Amino acid sequence: MTERQWDSSRELGERLYGVGERAGNRARAGASPETDVLNSFRAAGGITHEEVLLMLAAPEDIEEALRVTGAVHAGEVSPSLTRLLGWSDLNRHLKVLSCAACAEQIREDLRLGAQGVGLVRGEAALETAGVLREVFSAWLTAREESRAEFYRRRFIWLWTAYWVSVLQAAGDAPCAISLVQECYMTGFRGKGRDVLDAQLESIFRAVEQCWQAGIDCQPELLIMEPDDAEVFRSVQDFVEEVARQTLGEAGRSVRFRMGVLFGEGSDPEAAADVARIADMIVLDLEAQRFSYWSEEERKELQASFAAAISRIRTIKPELPIRVNGVDASDLRYAYKLGAQEVSCASRHLAAVRLTGARLELRRRSLPWTE
Repeated sequence: MTERQWDSSRELGERLYGVGERAGNRARAGASPETDVLNSFRAAGGITHEEVLLMLAAPEDIEEALRVTGAVHAGEVSPSLTRLLGWSDLNRHLKVLSCAACAEQIREDLRLGAQGVGLVRGEAALETAGVLREVFSAWLTAREESRAEFYRRRFIWLWTAYWVSVLQAAGDAPCAISLVQECYMTGFRGKGRDVLDAQLESIFRAVEQCWQAGIDCQPELLIMEPDDAEVFRSVQDFVEEVARQTLGEAGRSVRFRMGVLFGEGSDPEAAADVARIADMIVLDLEAQRFSYWSEEERKELQASFAAAISRIRTIKPELPIRVNGVDASDLRYAYKLGAQEVSCASRHLAAVRLTGARLELRRRSLPWTE
């Protein structure tokens, strides 16, 4: 163990010792929901050091506690953590989804307890070097109409294969996909509707292949930051038209939800306007992970989301809200917004699931504090 690791472990141990003493005092006073859970574990066959550590750690320390204990190693979860995560899933209303974008990682995350795929960015595959990117560029730069059509069909075939792998990996769990936005296609301005058409055709052809394989997939299509309800409705009509053109009459029975993906600089009034007709709202916190973001900028982003949700709740109180790109430290904020779902990177899944259950346990047992 390096000196830095030792210092980190010692610091965590000191904090946990203090937390443990306070929890012990609360338990003796009959006021500790965490120790009640541990007592039920003990009555059912004993408790482990890992379980005590993770149940007595402050919620903001759980991510670090998981790292120090090695409860998750090389993609495998220890039996103690498996029991805790099972408890957390039964005692947590918040749904926790994965942000994975490749089929292999999606399958692994679902195996480890993710409840769906919270966001696959439509433009991500186009930004990755490879055949899909090469064919995409060849299509949009082709001068002859016949060559452009050749590359377009090839592009749709390749993109369909990608979406088949993603949707089959997700199975019958929700799988959110953001629709491509022209501003992300550097050098290809004016081609946004053509690329969106190709994306939708490839997604619906993938849905058809999933049907044929007996998989009842649940795609969620997210429009990125529409200016108002009229823009949202226009894109929604286009999506439904492409579904009918691609799948014929079967396109009318395709099950999918249409939602909105809001990022930095979201307009609360526009969010409220769109909320009238959207099936769901996804708030994207992932941008705040960039190292060049200041604390002030992060607070401004969260404040803009809070203002948007406040307006949305006055229009459509029961509209599902998902916060994307969280880690365990963001959960208090997600609960404050009233989010029903969060999505996170694979490495954060265990901590987010357990932290969510711990926060809800405290909220039910003790006064909620921000």
